[in-house]
Amino acid sequence: MHFNSKTRLLVVAAHPDDEVLGCGGTLAKAVSEGAEVMVVFLGEGISARFPVGKYDSPEFVKQTAQRQKEAAKALKTLGIKKVHYGERLCCQFDTYPLISIVKEIEEHMESFRPTILFSHNLSEVNIDHRVVYKALETACRPTRSWIPKAIYTFEIVCSGNWTFNPHFKPNVFVDISEFWQKKLQAWNCYEGEARPFPFPRSNKGLEVLAEMRGMSVGLNKAEAFRLVRQVV
Repeated sequence: MHFNSKTRLLVVAAHPDDEVLGCGGTLAKAVSEGAEVMVVFLGEGISARFPVGKYDSPEFVKQTAQRQKEAAKALKTLGIKKVHYGERLCCQFDTYPLISIVKEIEEHMESFRPTILFSHNLSEVNIDHRVVYKALETACRPTRSWIPKAIYTFEIVCSGNWTFNPHFKPNVFVDISEFWQKKLQAWNCYEGEARPFPFPRSNKGLEVLAEMRGMSVGLNKAEAFRLVRQVV
């Protein structure tokens, strides 16, 4: 995976923080090499913490605004300026017509014209991640000129490693050794998400994953992806 000034990298993520967890180091690396990066969040990311249907409280409004503020700070840390914030309810993507998600992804692809696309894989506990993957399959039908030539899926720790039968099988590894601190700095912009190790989203947990993925290919730290389509 190579980046340069002609690279247009689109990240389609379910929630704010998925972009850092799944590919934060790679995004920092891409920006440093001149790539244009845009992140699309399809949902708001915090409503699962509230009782179902109870989304009109001042606390909900406060936490929603706080999550966007944290996301903006994380993206700024990674050097990313282009972002779209969606409003779909967290862990309820399966209640929306799939076509509505497909159409939104298509609109962003047609507007941004990505050469590379990053998004979720199917082997996740979080239903939103799985729905995004299915919507992406439909949106990326190779029938339009603006469909990206390279499409990769990433892994989200906790959601991916807590499945009963995990089967995410990466075949592309990006060396993020030089960008690890940048990823960690961006992750720490999301307040209240980390817990003490051995929780996977602790700072140590994220580092263990990066080192494990790196170790499998002879690197210090890496982020893992699965290339699902490439047109050469």
